[in-house]
Amino acid sequence: MNNKFEWNRFCNVVKKDFRNMWPTFGTTAIVLASLPFTVWLLGLVIDRTAVIDPYWRVVMIMLVSSLAAIMLPSRLYRTMNLRNEGIYYAMLPASKLEKYLSMLFFTFIVAPAVVYLGSMVLDIILRLLPAGPYHHWLWQSKGGFPLITSFSADDNFMSGFHSWLLTAATWTSLFATPAIFLYAATLFKKHKVLYTFLILYLLEFVLTVVAIPIVVALIKNADFLEWFYDTIFQYGPENLMNWVMGIIAVFNFMIFVLFTWLTWRRLKKMPY
Repeated sequence: MNNKFEWNRFCNVVKKDFRNMWPTFGTTAIVLASLPFTVWLLGLVIDRTAVIDPYWRVVMIMLVSSLAAIMLPSRLYRTMNLRNEGIYYAMLPASKLEKYLSMLFFTFIVAPAVVYLGSMVLDIILRLLPAGPYHHWLWQSKGGFPLITSFSADDNFMSGFHSWLLTAATWTSLFATPAIFLYAATLFKKHKVLYTFLILYLLEFVLTVVAIPIVVALIKNADFLEWFYDTIFQYGPENLMNWVMGIIAVFNFMIFVLFTWLTWRRLKKMPY
């Protein structure tokens, strides 16, 4: 369990994780990849004339792919931090660095890719059916090809708004959230995903309670309102949105770096 890296040992760890992925995560992957089917079914049952734009189908596929990254650590590495069962993981003939890199590889690449491709295949099958709300192919989305889609604003929305900032904020969020759940998988022994969701919900609730009186006070402050409106009229709402999306992207990136580092630190000091 040293920190050295050796390519052959790393490949062996990846092969081992890949073999364990189906029995531990296979059912979850199938359920996640099939979630867009429920939207298709609802559209067929509720309104036979409904049309679901491929742009929103791309968004759905991206979301279930992100859910795959969230769910995988609690399945594939469920016993990693258990005092008795975790001994097997600790005794694998590989360094801590090799195991850590394999965890990142499966969490941020393999699991989302498997669910992504499964959802893509399902979408093609549903598009081929003579009935249903899928009337266009995924690659006909206004956001571009679904693998590298840019979550862009409408052309008539704000001419000065940089859509690549929205894309950056979206993609960084797809990495930041799984990083939190990856770290949580090294902490909680049971109900890893559930406990993490509850903690994030509680944190959001606390921040909301704190933020509401601050926002109310700012709204009642005439000087702040005057400065805010002057800023909007001087620089335009598109520039304000550019700043907001840029700050969100930077914040998400910092969350990703922080929690992947905490995961590495936790793995190095894992007690057994």
